[in-house]
Amino acid sequence: MDRSISRRVILAFSIPYPVVHIILGLANLHRVDSTAQTVAAMAICIAVIVIVSVSDAQRPLGIVAAWTATVGVLAIEVLVKSGLPVGSHPGYAAWHCGAIQMLLVTVAIRGRKGIAWFGIGVFAVVDFLASLEHQLTLNEALAMVVTPLLWMGMATALSFILRRCARQITAFTEQEQSSARTLATQNARDLAENEWMRDLSRTARPMLERIAEGRIGPAEQELCVLLEAELRDQIRGRSLATPPVLQAARAARARGVRVDILDDRATDLPEDLMSKATAQLLRALNRAEDGAVKCRALPEGADVAITILAFSEDAKEEALFMEIRHESKDVLSHQL
Repeated sequence: MDRSISRRVILAFSIPYPVVHIILGLANLHRVDSTAQTVAAMAICIAVIVIVSVSDAQRPLGIVAAWTATVGVLAIEVLVKSGLPVGSHPGYAAWHCGAIQMLLVTVAIRGRKGIAWFGIGVFAVVDFLASLEHQLTLNEALAMVVTPLLWMGMATALSFILRRCARQITAFTEQEQSSARTLATQNARDLAENEWMRDLSRTARPMLERIAEGRIGPAEQELCVLLEAELRDQIRGRSLATPPVLQAARAARARGVRVDILDDRATDLPEDLMSKATAQLLRALNRAEDGAVKCRALPEGADVAITILAFSEDAKEEALFMEIRHESKDVLSHQL
């Protein structure tokens, strides 16, 4: 059912109008030939009101409930119509027409238009033929059924309009959210770039100024090499290049270790994998005295998320190869 139709709208159709028509029927009981049949029809009408009103308004009316309501309104039609006087217009003694139209309109707006149209169609045929049998004129017989049919047509049109409006609102909302996400992403990218430029200027500018002035010695040259490697780690290592990893990598390079940190993923690592990778990479960097330490985050979709290779220049020491998989809770280590 269209969620744009609220419970208040449903209750406005299913309760006040039928109840008012029941009251009008009670006020005109003196005009009917069978009071018992009319009162029985009123009791059925109240039961139908309960059926179409009590369930969750945000869900379509159940099939059983819809058919029960339709059978109920047809029973109301038969009971009331058969008890009306012959040869004169019943006036508000025919209270059931207004009540039936609103009950079937409620069935329609609650997502059961086919059943509602079936009910209103049977009602129109029965009521029209019964009116002619009660010696009403053709115009009077038509007047008894035209208004319910018009109400059903308006309810169907309203339902289509609301559904179209709901689709448009959903489309506009999705477009607005998409635009907001794009703008937020661009703002975040600009902010990250500005922050990166400030950090780069703060880190590299003093050394670049010394190089430009020609005031750089062997110690400064070594610092430049370490700084260049750290900047490369930040660019190529992406999410792996956390501050503790950068600090450990810088210290390892100062000891003569070759360090490569590569992040080939298009998205950030999940938090649990990131925690495992950082712990294992820090362990390998802190233990390395020479040789190389290589860490790589594989492209998304690979079975293995991260690999770490650590080996020494000393041929007697075995190389260590570690794999961190997406599904595995443990880190797989192999001695090479």
